[in-house]
Amino acid sequence: MVNSMFGLQLSFDQPIYLYLGLLLPFFWWLSFRSMRALSGPRRLAAILIRTVVLLAIVFAIAGVQLVWTTERVTVMYLLDQSESIPASRRAQMLEFVTQSVKKHRDANREDRAGVILFGRNAAIEVPPYKDDIPPIRQSADDIGTDATNLAEALELAHASMPDDSRRRIVVVTDGNETLGDAIAVATRLASSGIGIDVVPAPLGDGADVLVEKIDVPSDIRTGQPFETRVVLSNYANPNATTATRGRLTVTRSSGGEEQLLLDDEIELVPGKNVVPLRHTIEQPAPFTFKAKFTPSTSADDVQVQNNEAAAYTYVRGKGRILVIEAADKQGEFALLVEQLRKAELEVVLQPTSALFGSIAELQGFDAVILAGVPRTSGESAESITHFTDDQLQMLVRNVQQLGSGLLMIGGPDSLGAGGWQGTPIEEAMPVDFEIKNSKVVAVGALMLVIDSSGSMDGEKMTLSKAAAREAVKALSPTDSIGVISFDGETREIVPLQPVGGRTHILPMIAKIQTGGGTIMHPAMAKGFRELKKSDASVKHMIVLTDGQTAPDDFQGLTRDMKKAGITVTAVAIGNDADVNLMRQISSAGGGKLFHVLSPKAIPQVVMREARRVSRPLIYENETGFQAKVQLPHAILSGLDNVLPPLTGYVMSTPKDSSLVQQILTSPLPVGQVNPVLAVWQYGLGRTAVFATDGGQRWSTSWTKWSGNEKFYSQLVRWLMRPHGDTGKYSIATQQRGRVVQVIVNALDKDDAYLNFLRFSGSVLDPSLKPIPIDLRQTAPGRYIGSFLADQSGSYFVNVVPESTEAGGITMLATGVNIPFGDEYRVRTVNESLIRAIASAKPQGGIAGVVASPLADEGIGESLKGNPFRGGLGTVGAIQDIWPWLVLASCCFFLGDVFVRRVSVGMGWVYSAWDAIFARDKGELVAVQRLDSLLQNKERVHLQLERERAANKFDGDAITTYTDPSSFAETGARPSPAVVESDSFASKPENGLSYTERLLEAKRKARSQ
Repeated sequence: MVNSMFGLQLSFDQPIYLYLGLLLPFFWWLSFRSMRALSGPRRLAAILIRTVVLLAIVFAIAGVQLVWTTERVTVMYLLDQSESIPASRRAQMLEFVTQSVKKHRDANREDRAGVILFGRNAAIEVPPYKDDIPPIRQSADDIGTDATNLAEALELAHASMPDDSRRRIVVVTDGNETLGDAIAVATRLASSGIGIDVVPAPLGDGADVLVEKIDVPSDIRTGQPFETRVVLSNYANPNATTATRGRLTVTRSSGGEEQLLLDDEIELVPGKNVVPLRHTIEQPAPFTFKAKFTPSTSADDVQVQNNEAAAYTYVRGKGRILVIEAADKQGEFALLVEQLRKAELEVVLQPTSALFGSIAELQGFDAVILAGVPRTSGESAESITHFTDDQLQMLVRNVQQLGSGLLMIGGPDSLGAGGWQGTPIEEAMPVDFEIKNSKVVAVGALMLVIDSSGSMDGEKMTLSKAAAREAVKALSPTDSIGVISFDGETREIVPLQPVGGRTHILPMIAKIQTGGGTIMHPAMAKGFRELKKSDASVKHMIVLTDGQTAPDDFQGLTRDMKKAGITVTAVAIGNDADVNLMRQISSAGGGKLFHVLSPKAIPQVVMREARRVSRPLIYENETGFQAKVQLPHAILSGLDNVLPPLTGYVMSTPKDSSLVQQILTSPLPVGQVNPVLAVWQYGLGRTAVFATDGGQRWSTSWTKWSGNEKFYSQLVRWLMRPHGDTGKYSIATQQRGRVVQVIVNALDKDDAYLNFLRFSGSVLDPSLKPIPIDLRQTAPGRYIGSFLADQSGSYFVNVVPESTEAGGITMLATGVNIPFGDEYRVRTVNESLIRAIASAKPQGGIAGVVASPLADEGIGESLKGNPFRGGLGTVGAIQDIWPWLVLASCCFFLGDVFVRRVSVGMGWVYSAWDAIFARDKGELVAVQRLDSLLQNKERVHLQLERERAANKFDGDAITTYTDPSSFAETGARPSPAVVESDSFASKPENGLSYTERLLEAKRKARSQ
């Protein structure tokens, strides 16, 4: 660092290159020798200019920078907008910021100020700039107010503050962070020279009731009374003289059925309150307990988000199986249910019209059977049922993370023929629901004709596009899809083409626009022509419209389509649609009519009808065939290798994985792999596909087979979650803030501790994402692991002993419910965190301060602190100036060339001198005459040089001159004499040749 004037300094990015300056002495010596011909002043000027050029180049190579210190201060205000702070206090924060900047910012110093709002996330509301803070909006929807992430806000402030000023952060918060580590971030910011002040934001004196938890025993046995305790905290107003009154409601639910356990008026004294509740559970199942407190007076409870709590427990019994059957075909699998019950398994039947709503309901079952059900079923718009994406994720996570089993039984509406392609269920199964690399290719063609008139604008068109996208996903890559829209004109949105990878088709569907009238016949006719050209084995058209259309020959068109093997389904949307016309079209076209009153049913209807093109996936043979046993397996233990014949099944392709076990295969069709029964391990659980039906159509001979009951019971038991007596193992959870501890105690049959065991475990969070958990031994027979619970909802924990000493032990399962986040749990200011952040000492400065808290009576005391004060380390601004030095060196180099190549006469200086000081005119004339003679001499010398060079090799004539000094005084130009070259050469002088004489003449001229 080099000091300079005016508080500026020079620094170098690569100072080692300054050693190149040691070459200056050698450079001076070399320059002095090479410029001997120059006069002294010119030589000195040239050397000085060259020195400047060399130094500029050396400084540029070393990365010279201009550094200066600044007193400017940048202050970022971080405002806590989480819901733990009352809305009135959050509004007060905004007023505090505007008044603080207006009062303390130094405009002459060009201080900057900015604002960041934070909750779960942080966002810059006002970037740092040189002016007062404008009015700030109080809405903070984009930052999430259900949590407090002060650490992220500090990081964002650091990134947004300029480096060319002193920096300070002012945090206005209650200090109750629920995400991140603000103290660690504050320490790191202090090492960067950033100071932090904190303005506490009290939560006020309003009373609040917090339902903290429901305490349910982890080891519950059926029929045995036990006690459930509800824990409540009453943050009453300090001036209150009476207890807080309200109603406490406690419910217990399982399998969608809810039972009321308590509904009474209670009184809560300030502090902790425990309400015990004694009851019994008569059957094994998963149970969710909920408690809710409703205050008698709203003033006694300022925050209602923390008035509910929930708990989860699972009472085990014998194995439980959930069988899901189609709502419109209930009873088809009655024989299977009866056989499983005979095998001492508890079976629960659930139609697709009343599906499970949470993964907590699923966890109570050790296996789930999808008994020949399609993803979408129903024969009318009112009866259509549909597995949602969330329900599919629940089924898969119940297997992968919670260890349950999942079995899909085939049928005309199952597997690939049931619209399950491209779903998470297909991913979990040991087979893909399409035929790959096969001579038998299932090819169907679907044409969607969609009304895009003006009346379809809004939700109708949005859901129609969604339906088209779902139809594309439901088809196999070898199937074809086409989309035509119509209003007053017909537009081909997606030309009929194979589905393939699907990604190129979905953007085309998104481009459908609404507007215009409704003319449907040309669109249907175009779709008919496209389908007629296709060689697909199954061709189907779906027409969607919400209005009337111009009359035309629809009967003739649909008759022609039916003759060509094309079926038509009509979807009439709303009451304005021409239902009679759509009924005629569907009836003549061999399809179905769906009158949809709500647009929300459109995707389900289209998905249901899209299954028609998957019929080629079904293989049927009336003469029958026998499935072959490809692999000995526990499922077939004790059964004959010769199985009853089948007449059909749904074709699929085994996954390319060594985990897949093909137990039964079909010999038909010839030339391909045809799995009938395939199983594999998927995460902690197992899945299986039995591609034929349950005896309704293709396996009727199996219902009379003596081994049928044994086959199904062994198949289901192999799939089931490990089940049995937990022995001396126990599992429990304990919540400590945002961290949940999982505690496992392990004893052997003699009550001795089991040590050095290994456990594999996982946790499923409320969003169905897996969280790994590692259990470590902390005491004899005691193992503890933990995970972060930063969302409200149910967390499901599964732990599996991996030690051989634990052989036969079932999977240990439990759950914990987080009813609300910590944001609604704490009702006091976290003073320890506030002091820790403010005490972080910035490098080169002094620690921040904890200002006076915001108060209900005003912000006057809080405004006394000046965040734009000093006490921060010196900050220097840096500017690279080496590019300017490069430019200067180029300019000085031109000056060097000018000094060495151009001789500047000094006569004008003398003239100016004489003019000023009035020298003698005679002397002036003499000087002028002498200057004239010198100029003439210079011109003669230049003329000699030019003519001698021109005639050096001229053989005809040589131009010679007499002594130029003879007419130097007169100023006349010398006259050249021309001498014939031959005579000159033939008359040598003193025996010299022509060339020698020429050189001699040149030397004389130079010497003269």
